[in-house]
Amino acid sequence: MEPTSREPELPRWARKAPAGGELNEERMAAYFGPKWDKTYRRKLAPFLEDPSFVPTWNWPAAIAFPPAWFLYRKLYLPFTVFFLVPGFVFRWLTGSDTPQTVMELSKPENEWLQIMSVAVFVSSSLAAGGTANWFLFRRARAASRFVAMQELPETENLALMRRMGGVNKSATSLFVGLMLAITLMQLMG
Repeated sequence: MEPTSREPELPRWARKAPAGGELNEERMAAYFGPKWDKTYRRKLAPFLEDPSFVPTWNWPAAIAFPPAWFLYRKLYLPFTVFFLVPGFVFRWLTGSDTPQTVMELSKPENEWLQIMSVAVFVSSSLAAGGTANWFLFRRARAASRFVAMQELPETENLALMRRMGGVNKSATSLFVGLMLAITLMQLMG
């Protein structure tokens, strides 16, 4: 009796998505909402052709306090990176343990720390603006693949895409409010 060389079956999460599982117009419109046609179709066009990283520009991610945009768009890992890494970079570059409060940075002896703080913030904003569209594309593609693996009817697929995509207004509002409150408390001493 010959042994059969049958490969073990992979769990559902490890299998390739079915052919219809890749990005399509309907799913992307559901994921991005009303901004898909006006904005994101054009911004993500380079990644639809070749998903490898290419720097593209996203003004809202660069101009807004960068972590807030990532939180707004439900990109939680980039949010964490853009929230924590600039502080670590600032400490590493300056070797200073001076608190980054408005009162401390406004002292004449800490003028160089102000300059470094601005430099790190501008660098972070440039990095956010250049990478935001790619992170957003990767998240949308992952959501589409996840939805395809669920093997649900198309109406439920689109509902799941809407829930996974869209924006997170409440967490963003809470974050921005908290950051404003902290800044005001620092200014008041």
